[in-house]
Amino acid sequence: MSLKSAILLLCLVTFSLSAYADDWNKTYQVGNNPNLHVDTNDASIDITRGVSNTIYAHVIADGVSIGNSGVRITEHQDADKIDLQVHVPNQWGMHIGMHRGVRVEIQVPPQSALDLHSGDGHINVAGIAGQGRIDTGDGSIEVRDFNGGLHAHTGDGHMTIDGVFTDLDLRSGDGHIDLTVRPGSKLTNGWLIHTSDGRVEARLPQDLAAELYAHTGDGRIQLDLPVMVNGSIESSRVRGKLNGGGPLLEVTTGDGGIHISKF
Repeated sequence: MSLKSAILLLCLVTFSLSAYADDWNKTYQVGNNPNLHVDTNDASIDITRGVSNTIYAHVIADGVSIGNSGVRITEHQDADKIDLQVHVPNQWGMHIGMHRGVRVEIQVPPQSALDLHSGDGHINVAGIAGQGRIDTGDGSIEVRDFNGGLHAHTGDGHMTIDGVFTDLDLRSGDGHIDLTVRPGSKLTNGWLIHTSDGRVEARLPQDLAAELYAHTGDGRIQLDLPVMVNGSIESSRVRGKLNGGGPLLEVTTGDGGIHISKF
């Protein structure tokens, strides 16, 4: 075989592999307030609002099969509790200039409790009301139009968070946090927004009552809403009351600026 023919054959094989995709789907009948647990070692997770009494799960694998030596899916239903585990083989990644990826896409009832974990992948949630626990070892987290309590953590990635919250705990090991707290939110307990390395942008309702503590290890704090400050004013540390005070709202970054403004 000539060198030209070998190169052509390699290109054809690469194209055919990159064009190959396998998928899996299943529909679960549940109540109006189900619990969904998703655990994957190396896949993205996308949760969107569907219809009541139904969870529709769809797994897409680009460039590899599902089952056998490929992506393994384990699922279980116990009444309104759904458990879905997606394991991607260790050799996953870059091959012959081709990027492979696995996506877990799920539609859930509007009011659902979520427990989502990815070892390496982004996690997106949109239009859900309930309790959310979201964790990824390496990837961004985006939550929009959420209503309820949210705990989210990424080891390495930025966060974009938007909704009406009763409980909030956001932590990033390395990445900026962009937070929009909508009117109707209320601190029932203390809230924490923290990144080890990155800026924090937080937009808050004018009537949110809290004891604000903001601190940056290397950066400046900008406040665009009235705060009754306790003690001296520092460029990198502020403590004071929003609307007479309330539970603690802690906003901190190891390296980056903090900007808190009115929604």
